[in-house]
Amino acid sequence: MTTEQAPAASSRRIPPVLARRVVPAGWPAFAPVALAGLVAVIWVAYVHPLVHFDIDVFLRAGTAVAAGRDPYPRPGTADVYSGFAFVYPYLVAFPFALLAWLPRGGAAALFIGLSVLAVLAGCRLAGARRFRLYALVLAASCTIIGLQMGTLNAALFAGLAALWRLRDRPVAAGGLAALLVYSKLFLVPLPLWLLLTGRWRAAAVAACALGALFGVGELASPVDIAAYSDMLGVLARAEAPAGLGLTGLLMNVGLGLTPATWVARAVAAALLASCWAVGRCAARAQARAWGAGDDGLLFAATVAAALLASPIVWSHYLLLLAAPLLVLEGGERAGALATATVVSWLLVTPHLSTPPDLVVSALVLAALAARPLAGAARRAAGERGIGRLATLAVPAAAIAVPALAGLELCWALARAHHGGDAVTGAYLVTLGLLALPAWGARQVHGRPTSPSRDPRTPYLAVSGVEPQVDDE
Repeated sequence: MTTEQAPAASSRRIPPVLARRVVPAGWPAFAPVALAGLVAVIWVAYVHPLVHFDIDVFLRAGTAVAAGRDPYPRPGTADVYSGFAFVYPYLVAFPFALLAWLPRGGAAALFIGLSVLAVLAGCRLAGARRFRLYALVLAASCTIIGLQMGTLNAALFAGLAALWRLRDRPVAAGGLAALLVYSKLFLVPLPLWLLLTGRWRAAAVAACALGALFGVGELASPVDIAAYSDMLGVLARAEAPAGLGLTGLLMNVGLGLTPATWVARAVAAALLASCWAVGRCAARAQARAWGAGDDGLLFAATVAAALLASPIVWSHYLLLLAAPLLVLEGGERAGALATATVVSWLLVTPHLSTPPDLVVSALVLAALAARPLAGAARRAAGERGIGRLATLAVPAAAIAVPALAGLELCWALARAHHGGDAVTGAYLVTLGLLALPAWGARQVHGRPTSPSRDPRTPYLAVSGVEPQVDDE
């Protein structure tokens, strides 16, 4: 009797291969339940009570293109920057034509559910192996705000992670880079990343695919490229000063849109060029070929440069920074990601946050971030020693004093320009974007390098950065 029941019992078990695909290896048994609970808290406290403005815009645009109508606002009117207008490239509206067939509430809930799955998939594709990393990305205020609004940023984050994962497959990487750029135009440095890392075929595929997308869009769109560009210019002039971008910061301290935009682009280009030069010099000094760590550093610089050059940067755009953070930390450590998650809440809180919501969120953040931050502090003390760690106070002060002086200068210029001082958020985000590649260079070139790789030869690792000892 026992021998006859054994096959039936074994057939009810989840096959080990399937279990590994659904739940990453090494996760504790409670991890899926904990993540589900975190998603439930985010939904009940922050997402469900709000109107999801961006998904409403997408659904209206999908309904319009399905009916053969123009999805765009009238050029030159205040509708362009009302916050309720579709201002994306024309073909972006077509996937939402399918969602528009559903009831509005059901379509919004489905889109937000898919966005949560995209965040989890992006973490997996970027090489995250510890469940705490998934939870930290979900718990960041920029992630929650993106879910509240129903934005594309979760899909863009997953796309960036997939681009990293597929970077050595020319057709897939080039096509995906083109889709990302077409969906959100400020990601235009992505094909340049492929080019600078020696992936010539992928860069060529990206250029051709992007040209095809814009060509088809130009033929089908009721608005030509010149009118669309003018619409984006009007949008940037109206919205950039209220955002967290470098262009808006410069406009708030007195520059016009055009000079502010070009200064921001120059800073972004300098950042990208300097990180490429650092990688090349490090490879030459160590007598090695361009390595996977150099790929990761330039990937981080590319995402940071895209945000620096973008005229409009809202807080939910910052979710995209999680992709290079996960890549550079190798999918194991969580110190930098924990820091970024905590800072995101200090920078901006989700819309309509109530005191009870904030108390619960603080407890969740403490539970998620305490051990990674403590582990990072222990590692720093172990590497330098307590005595040498104290000597960091001098260089820290050398950085903090000019940074605070720069913030005070921005406040003064902003008050003189328009009587306000709404520059703190944009200033801090700009400093963070500049600091990310500097920290990445320390991660990549401040420890033993990974096996060398010629930029023209395949490298198939998921993260491209060597696994590190977990800090938990």
